[in-house]
Amino acid sequence: MIAFARLILVVMVLMTICYIIVNVYLFFRWRKGIEDEWKRRTSAGDERVFVRRSMRRYRRRWRPILISLIYIFPVTLMTVLVFVINFF
Repeated sequence: MIAFARLILVVMVLMTICYIIVNVYLFFRWRKGIEDEWKRRTSAGDERVFVRRSMRRYRRRWRPILISLIYIFPVTLMTVLVFVINFF
């Protein structure tokens, strides 16, 4: 059981690194798309306000998806796999 806890700790550190990398990549990609959209529209208004609102929408949309895909799904899968291998 201690080996499993150690495995989970190491995997959580690796998943955190992956989460940060994916989040930063998607953040800048989304922001670039928003800025390009603003340039295409050439509408009146403040660009910073438009980008800030869109980035809030990005955070609400992608944060739960990333957390579930990078943290919850792999840990659940590993737990089920260890349980099945050891007890069945």
